[in-house]
Amino acid sequence: MKSHEHIVERFLKLFHEAQFDEAGKLLSQDCIVYWPNTREIFTGKNFIVVNKRYPGRWFNELVRLLSMDDIVVSVARVYSEDEKQSFYATSFFKFKDERICEITEYWGAISEPPAWRIKEGLSERH
Repeated sequence: MKSHEHIVERFLKLFHEAQFDEAGKLLSQDCIVYWPNTREIFTGKNFIVVNKRYPGRWFNELVRLLSMDDIVVSVARVYSEDEKQSFYATSFFKFKDERICEITEYWGAISEPPAWRIKEGLSERH
């Protein structure tokens, strides 16, 4: 396992368990979180508050984790307690002094493919 992957795995596990204050301890004091989909920027502290206040109970399942230079990239399936809603979150983590100092997250809804692609045999469901 590469140097910072264990930090990201721990961070995601704590989010899965709704232990947001513990997850916050893995963030540097000057951590910045970017959500390009909604054009929002959070301090690390506010990112934890947003997740604590987010409506409903949510879980995550790590799909993929990879390291490149000083960045760790995770792909996680995030889903509601009743599993009626689910998304993929692709997150890019940067580090300073063994803490997460920056996260950029891209969110994508899990949805049905357009019928025409299936009908025309251009894609298959998996």
